[in-house]
Amino acid sequence: MKKQNVKDLILLHLEQEERPLAWLARKSGVPYGTLYGILIHRIMNISDENLEKINKAMGTDFTND
Repeated sequence: MKKQNVKDLILLHLEQEERPLAWLARKSGVPYGTLYGILIHRIMNISDENLEKINKAMGTDFTND
């Protein structure tokens, strides 16, 4: 079975918590445009630094593989 991408897991978690991307941007301090580029357009990888901010904001422990 294919392991789920961390980007998919983050989006799924936001959906389950009924939180918009703008909330994550405010809470994590990662600019909305950056999150949009990473999670929606998939034009860049998620840095360990940004993933740490996202995890702290959402109370998760996702990891980059």
